[in-house]
Amino acid sequence: MSRMVNCSCQRLTLTFLGLALTIALADVVCAQEALLRPGQPVYAGPALLAPGSYAIPCAADWNGDGRKDLIVGYQTAGKVALYLNAGSDANPVFTSYANLQAGGVDICLPSSGCGAPAPWVCDYDHDGKRDLLVGSGADGCVYFYRNIGTDTAPVLAAGVKLMVGGSALSVSYRATPYVYDWDGDGLDDLLCGNGDGYVYFFKNIGTAQIPAYVAGTRVQAGGAYLNLGIRSVVRIFDWDGDGVNDLVGSSDTGVYWCRNTGTRTSPLLLAPVALRAPVTSGNSAPIYTGPRMRLDLVDWNGDGVIDILLGNASGTLTYYEGYRFAFKSISLPSAGRCAVQWNSAPYLKYHVFAGTSPGSLTSLVASNIPSAGKTTCWTSPPSGGSQFYRLQVAP
Repeated sequence: MSRMVNCSCQRLTLTFLGLALTIALADVVCAQEALLRPGQPVYAGPALLAPGSYAIPCAADWNGDGRKDLIVGYQTAGKVALYLNAGSDANPVFTSYANLQAGGVDICLPSSGCGAPAPWVCDYDHDGKRDLLVGSGADGCVYFYRNIGTDTAPVLAAGVKLMVGGSALSVSYRATPYVYDWDGDGLDDLLCGNGDGYVYFFKNIGTAQIPAYVAGTRVQAGGAYLNLGIRSVVRIFDWDGDGVNDLVGSSDTGVYWCRNTGTRTSPLLLAPVALRAPVTSGNSAPIYTGPRMRLDLVDWNGDGVIDILLGNASGTLTYYEGYRFAFKSISLPSAGRCAVQWNSAPYLKYHVFAGTSPGSLTSLVASNIPSAGKTTCWTSPPSGGSQFYRLQVAP
């Protein structure tokens, strides 16, 4: 790990056969930072999901059936594939895809190289129906495809370019749009990555129903213009659980978190930090699935913790499940013993420390406990009276 990650104590006293035993339930320290489990490939039937090359994913319930689907921009066709989820969020099932159409024809934004269309699903005009924005790889423009159907059966009108005044809104090339109220004024703005790795903020000075933008400015982080590396994509999420949304982004070089130390209305981002995930060696490593990574954030399994989807140059997708490192449950299997279970990740190992008070958790009572997968359990040796435990990922 890049730093120690601990679970620390909250007092809980249980009685078993007349013996009072105080053990830890635990909250996550380190500002409630979200952690990731190892990446897993996404499948369509028995094969890897890959409509083409240079995949740019967006997870959204496209047809309003309560299940998250996948919308994927891809090359070399310059089109946008829709994979409907025939399973559930807990166990998604994807098979074949259909290209999304607008105005009765396939959406097609031709571009050379890695310039796949970049889709983002949202209710752009606030009419209660999901619409589609698509960033163009060739010229950096963003197209709005209005849903003239229903929320359960979307029908997209022909695309129109977003504008800044009388000119087309553009970030030069490889536009990756994302709608979010960046300045907290109640109006959705536009954030957009580009091919050079910068992130542009286009302030909405119009209305919720009819957005209008001023010229874009580059988002700053760590006192300088934020540059994630070429082919940037950004999303907004409270990664560290402090109540203020942060910026999470990807590029050709990795996946990064910029912590927001400002406020909801005046974001102040720290310099990007590479996000890590466990690997088979038993360590964690910066996330890297190959060149041209493009991310989306989604709570796919509905557990309240964000997950990461990454598109790759090969056209495949990789899924990183997010979790909070915390004790999950406790039990008393016998007198003087307790069994504690925590959220864990494959490949990692854990240390358990004990003490008679929350301030004295220094005694290492179990070391290098191997992960049992998504949850791991350890049973304490016999003890009497109050006992507190602290859990740590083995460094």
